[in-house]
Amino acid sequence: MNEYLQDYSQYDISETDPYLIEDSECLKNLLGCTDTWSLNQAEQQLTKITLAELAAYPIQPASFTLQHLQLIHKKIFGDVYLFAGELRRVEISKGAKLFLPHSLIVEESDQCFKQLAAENYLKGLNTTAFGKRAGFFLGWINRIHPFREGNGRAQRVLLNQLADLNGYMIRWNAISDRAMALACREARTTDTSAPQLCRMLSLHVHATPPTATPLTDTRMPEDQLDPSN
Repeated sequence: MNEYLQDYSQYDISETDPYLIEDSECLKNLLGCTDTWSLNQAEQQLTKITLAELAAYPIQPASFTLQHLQLIHKKIFGDVYLFAGELRRVEISKGAKLFLPHSLIVEESDQCFKQLAAENYLKGLNTTAFGKRAGFFLGWINRIHPFREGNGRAQRVLLNQLADLNGYMIRWNAISDRAMALACREARTTDTSAPQLCRMLSLHVHATPPTATPLTDTRMPEDQLDPSN
């Protein structure tokens, strides 16, 4: 693992986390796994299938609301976690930096998605302008982090669907792990306008070719380092 990203590879462990198996750092799951390594391996294999299914058959209607994001999360992780699609009920952090308090998730998400609607879901923007605004909203949703686990992949699926609505695709695999991790951290901790995310996505949004295969690479850098995310 990249030494620079070690403290960004998984959520900080809380002794009072109700999502963990008792006396373990492993999340409660539907697969019978009792250690994180086994859970990560099994989850990764299952979510490859569900992510491909979502790429071929996106959630409809595409409301671009918190409920839409919850349905995406449930589809991805429904065979792995009982909490799939449910909003977290615990505080979580990475690198000793807290995400949004769980009591504010609904309120903040409502503001975020109302702003996206007010911007007409970014319709009519060229690729550069679309990428900048998509980066801004990615930073906002990532700060909210509505789920106990699996936020990155759910966010990517939502952004892919937004791009597809506008005739675009986002080449996530062209963005390095380190660059994305730094950009997400900046948007979460120091600059909510998310300038690095805006710049990166503006460089990697392209018009969808007529024969394009749906993108299934939905990993965030945290996902790439910790498949359970």
